[in-house]
Amino acid sequence: MRVSMSRPVAAALAGALVLLASPTASATLPVARAHHHRHVVKVKVDPRLFGVHDAHLTSLSRKGTGSIRLWDTGTKWADIEPTENNWSWSRLDSIVRRAHANGTEVTLVLGLSPDYAAAKPTDAPNVTKYENYLRKVMQRYAPARWGYRGIAAYQVWNEANIETFWTGTVSQIAQLTKAAYDVRNEVDRGALIVAPAMVTRLKYEQKGISRFYGATVPSTGQPVWRYVDAISLNLYPTDRVATSSGGNRPATPEDAIGLLNTVRGRLARAHVPASIPIWDTEINYGMRTGTMAGRPAASISSSHQTAYLMRTYLLNAAQGVKRVDWYAYDMGRLTTGGTLGNTLLTDPKNLAAGIRTPAGLAFSRIRAWMKGTLIGTTTQRPCITDRRGTYTCKIRYAHGVGRVYWNPYRTAKVRLVKSAHRKTNEFGARSRVTGGQKLRVNYRPVLVRSRR
Repeated sequence: MRVSMSRPVAAALAGALVLLASPTASATLPVARAHHHRHVVKVKVDPRLFGVHDAHLTSLSRKGTGSIRLWDTGTKWADIEPTENNWSWSRLDSIVRRAHANGTEVTLVLGLSPDYAAAKPTDAPNVTKYENYLRKVMQRYAPARWGYRGIAAYQVWNEANIETFWTGTVSQIAQLTKAAYDVRNEVDRGALIVAPAMVTRLKYEQKGISRFYGATVPSTGQPVWRYVDAISLNLYPTDRVATSSGGNRPATPEDAIGLLNTVRGRLARAHVPASIPIWDTEINYGMRTGTMAGRPAASISSSHQTAYLMRTYLLNAAQGVKRVDWYAYDMGRLTTGGTLGNTLLTDPKNLAAGIRTPAGLAFSRIRAWMKGTLIGTTTQRPCITDRRGTYTCKIRYAHGVGRVYWNPYRTAKVRLVKSAHRKTNEFGARSRVTGGQKLRVNYRPVLVRSRR
């Protein structure tokens, strides 16, 4: 935010599954109904789902960090190649070594344009210079040099549907995507090409997503999606959303999922295969818009921050999103006071120390809760809601079952299964429960363990 099977055949099969399994575009997931389901949807949670942005790199000393997206880390194109054909590798080398030692996968964002490649950082760069830069980086971080893949994924650009980061044309960013794909195929076929990140929360931004994914590459006439391995969405909701009563309320993780489903509808209309994975490459809450853009987010309680963090990862995993890169592990204070987002993983008063907040501690806790397989059906993805809007995420472990309950907007009750025996709250406190009893729940996720 700061400065085997052919693809068409696979797409058709995956598209059929999504039509059955995905909810409509709304702020909540489908309501559970009394159907007899014959098929089960299983989501095995990959540790790389748990991603961050982190300029101070303190997350790279903690085992819960599955992936890191390098943006605002001193690793832009101009940092790596400050003048043409002169290279500065020390910062990126250090990050790659630390990430590998921690078991953390690295994604590098490619951009912005240095002054020898374009008139402005946000302008479309000279394609040959972009290719030369990417080729040099890929050669350096390919397995042939390190003995492992130093950088696993390369992202074409950041937020290419807003002028803050991209002032080129749709055709130019499409051609740049094809250029990245070609260099990857030449140098390191095992690396991934991630599409340009796209902001999702405003209508004009969503239209920009439709224009990009509806575009063809000028040099080939092929759809641009043919040249990416993952779609990148920055799923920040607006700071407040309208309610049915005519008022408004603070946006929540459920609203971010509503954005995801809205964009999925646009991608389907652009004939983008549902088989292409989606990555949530930036997320936080309370980000201001319009005339308030850039101002501090309204602060929220530690309990709300913890709940937002945990619900974000649960909901994204349930929807099949493959990465969630929290922005940011080290979000600092603005010069006007406060922070850009309201959910903080480390104390903004001392970022270099990386002292974790309750939400930061929950980053590791939710990974432990999700160390299993989320279970749904072909007509209901995992994490369904009942008629009062109470969520249930069913997770199957090696021994037993967990169910995570919450209701984002009201207090409600759920009846526990008969074999339920223990609950854990969002801060990790455990207590006994009696199977079959009713449990009161609210916005704070609670994990209830049972034998089945």
